[in-house]
Amino acid sequence: MSMIQIENLSFQYKAGKKPALENINLKIKKGDFVGVIGESGAGKSTLAYAINGIIPHHYKGDYYGSVKVKGFDTFELESSELALHVGSVFQDVDSQMVASVVEDELLFGLENFGVSKEEIEDRIQETLEMVGITDLRNRRINSLSGGQKQKVAIAAIIALRPDILVLDEPTGELDPKASVQIFRLLKQLNEEHGMTIVIIEQKIMLLCEYVNRLLVMNRGKLIYDDQVMEVLKYSDQLGELGINCPRVVTLCNELTKNGANDGTICVSTKDTAALIKKNLPKEYSEEILKSILAPKVKPIEVLSTINKEPETVISFEKVFFAYDKKATLRDISFSIKQGEFVAIVGTNGAGKSTMSRMVNGLLKPMEGCVTVKGMDTRKTKTSVLAKHVGFLFQNPDRQICQNTVKEEILFGLNCIYKDEALIQERLEKVLKLFELDEKKDPFSLSRGERQRVALASLIALEPEILILDEPTTGLDYRECMDIMAEIKKLNQKGITVVMVCHDMEVVLDFADRVLVIHEGEVRADNDTRTIFSNNEVLLEASLLPPQIAGVSMELGSQWKNIFETRQMVKAVMSIRQAKGEKA
Repeated sequence: MSMIQIENLSFQYKAGKKPALENINLKIKKGDFVGVIGESGAGKSTLAYAINGIIPHHYKGDYYGSVKVKGFDTFELESSELALHVGSVFQDVDSQMVASVVEDELLFGLENFGVSKEEIEDRIQETLEMVGITDLRNRRINSLSGGQKQKVAIAAIIALRPDILVLDEPTGELDPKASVQIFRLLKQLNEEHGMTIVIIEQKIMLLCEYVNRLLVMNRGKLIYDDQVMEVLKYSDQLGELGINCPRVVTLCNELTKNGANDGTICVSTKDTAALIKKNLPKEYSEEILKSILAPKVKPIEVLSTINKEPETVISFEKVFFAYDKKATLRDISFSIKQGEFVAIVGTNGAGKSTMSRMVNGLLKPMEGCVTVKGMDTRKTKTSVLAKHVGFLFQNPDRQICQNTVKEEILFGLNCIYKDEALIQERLEKVLKLFELDEKKDPFSLSRGERQRVALASLIALEPEILILDEPTTGLDYRECMDIMAEIKKLNQKGITVVMVCHDMEVVLDFADRVLVIHEGEVRADNDTRTIFSNNEVLLEASLLPPQIAGVSMELGSQWKNIFETRQMVKAVMSIRQAKGEKA
């Protein structure tokens, strides 16, 4: 039975210049678990809107073809009626919150859908336990982190037990452990309750582990629709479309090219490590690995006597902070010097965003002291700190306030600079860098595109300190790499970067130092590779290592310093060749 049947669907938004969807044909059966991937603007969210009836009932435009859900034509069925069958979780979690307390958020839908009073309490308790947020039941929603809010939104929809669940990047603001937890929950709902699930997600390695079918979209068209392993065979083509395959998939493909694999593709670190072991001799010398992993000796730099130690630009001293009388930060102490690139990692609710907001004075410590370039944030106006600190929020809508992209970028520039030539130069530079249309209304753009606008506005100012709270949320791989490369360039020019980030691959690729925050405390502070070599720290903080580092840990302690695909391939091939020569 087809739960969703789409025939010759094309749609162009009223203000759009080209179709957002073009001749889509798609059938999704009862019990399917379908992942949707593609670049920002590929049409993924528009497809979701077509399934849940937001298109054509709320977003107007040119609509051709048909969409049927459980046999009902969505064009003829009102959104309220469709909601009985299709549950939706959107990118912008704040837009679907209607209550002020977590329990009331779940109650709202259950009461409106006519669930009996006797059943409501069981539904709420069961759902809170399933999503792992029982402890948040009586918390005020405005006191929650972005990731915690995302869990609440998911719980509120799951509590309704819809036949079809459509999710638009539901784990975008979740930490790695919570993301896996949500996917396991979705798998459980799919397998045990027969729920049909369509999920749009940028975390492709999670999709590949859990879904049974992948849809690939590009410029409004559906270009691939097949089982996961079949789609991953086209990893080169996916890369050209700006889609990043899991690094273990790339590793498997590289081993195949080098004759150390029979073409098998793995999507988990455990399976990849098992594959490598299978293709290695049972016994081999660890000396080979030591020679490969030996650190390269850098020439000693003779520092001029006029060079000074970089100044400390951010300092936390015994900082304490609490929301709703619940401690969020406890005795936090650390310092960051000019020109460092520091990543702050940890689970949702660990206190990462709270720390970052203290740097620009949005929050003040209840105890202890935070200083920025020697200024005590408790005694310094936020407007003064803003001249030194650029801040990117998790949700770009919290800082976009103008009617066009051009006006948004100019807003900050005009507040700080008077030189018209400089302002124009900065404007043109970031418009080109981020490939932005200066005439567009920012709120007509996708979440990822709005993130680019907000970041472009900050980068145009070239602040001394750049605070990024989940800068890659909602971005596709190409956007992520482009933006992070630009941030790295700014860092190399001396700008201090502090980045709160759940994407461990991004942290590995760009950050030089990592602060691990767990339960409001600094549990580890070291260079990036040392942190990702320490499995005890990662386990304690409920963090997953980057994929290649995870493969190394599975292979054993002698492999622990391998973090890159290139290194892993070299190690495997060297061991195989040494064994062949010995034979």
